[in-house]
Amino acid sequence: MTSLDTTMRSSADPAKVRFYRIAVEGSRLIRSAWTEGRRPRETVTECASEPEAEREFEKQCWKKLREGFACVADAAQAARGAVVLDVKVPNRCWAEAFDLSPDGRTLAVGTMLKDAYGAEIHLIDVGTGHRRLIHTEPVGDRQTFVHAVHFDAGGEHVVYALNEETRLFNPASGQTRVLARYREFQDAHFNSFRVRPSWDAARRRLLLFDTGDRVRIVGTLDQDGNDVFATSGERPSMRCWAGALSPSGKLMALCFTKGSRYKDDDPEVTEVEIWDIDRRKVVRRIPMDRKPHSIGFDPADTLLVANPESHEGPRAYSLETGELVWHFPHPFLADRGATCYGWAYSPDGSTLAIGRRGDTDVVDAVTRHSDPAFAHRPGDLGTGRTYTVRISADGTLVASGGDTGRIIVRKL
Repeated sequence: MTSLDTTMRSSADPAKVRFYRIAVEGSRLIRSAWTEGRRPRETVTECASEPEAEREFEKQCWKKLREGFACVADAAQAARGAVVLDVKVPNRCWAEAFDLSPDGRTLAVGTMLKDAYGAEIHLIDVGTGHRRLIHTEPVGDRQTFVHAVHFDAGGEHVVYALNEETRLFNPASGQTRVLARYREFQDAHFNSFRVRPSWDAARRRLLLFDTGDRVRIVGTLDQDGNDVFATSGERPSMRCWAGALSPSGKLMALCFTKGSRYKDDDPEVTEVEIWDIDRRKVVRRIPMDRKPHSIGFDPADTLLVANPESHEGPRAYSLETGELVWHFPHPFLADRGATCYGWAYSPDGSTLAIGRRGDTDVVDAVTRHSDPAFAHRPGDLGTGRTYTVRISADGTLVASGGDTGRIIVRKL
């Protein structure tokens, strides 16, 4: 007999928490609603079959998530792979621009309003699902795309990329400081949908893209934020397509391409420059036959990791030789890689979390074997195309988000 059971909570008003339970027992759908401190009101529906009851269960779960309810569990008591938080972001937006605070207690989420005119940034408490609006970008003549959201090292400030600007926001004071800005086709050739700000692992150095095609790395933001490094992102007949800092903050990768910045299937050769930041020189050039959707490093600074624009991979290249070391093949098609929309390493490098279709595949970084505790449940849309994966600084939580607008945080 089928048995499904979940309890959600809505804490839009922390003083009046509401609960909603949805359960399936065979072909019976059971729904209960109550406010904290009061007795539940229960409704039982007899479905035509067990499969129909399961479908109705999923439908009701989605309905409540859209209404602002969330599934929460105590992370300290949760087993590996268990869901700690399941929540939908506001404004019926994709869950792509978000970050998990270093202590794993809070999500910072950027969303766009209707047709991307206007934007908001919310903080979501991982333990309760409580959502708090901290910044609103007003509706104007131009669309407002939130491309990235990051916490600083202390989890007190938020760095976010809005169109071609990267800003530092202080939720306590409400003050915003522009860290970098450019105007595409006017004073730079960067594509804001591709190049995005990124931190090193300790969040001491921040990679920025600025006017005049400048690539800059700034130091700790609670001080002056002076440049640690700067170079030009211009190359003869090439344009900067993507960039990343290594976890140590000692290396930087810049990806250049000769093809159109808007065609994912362009056959032009792509080259990635590996920079030694302190020595201020390129130490390796790694050619690629396909443009990457994103690039980054492993925690040991020994591999360049990328996934092609067709959302395959990830693939790892040796920083020493530039050769392809490993990749994830497609399970059925020999000429393609496995589906990959985003990825993240655990801080100790033992685990690699890969955003697939529907959820995140958690694999051993050495054997690259999947952990069955994170197996996707058939029929559950989950996070859809999982573009963003974040792992907490202590390596105990993994947060995933994608085009269903849902963020799911699991215990690692």
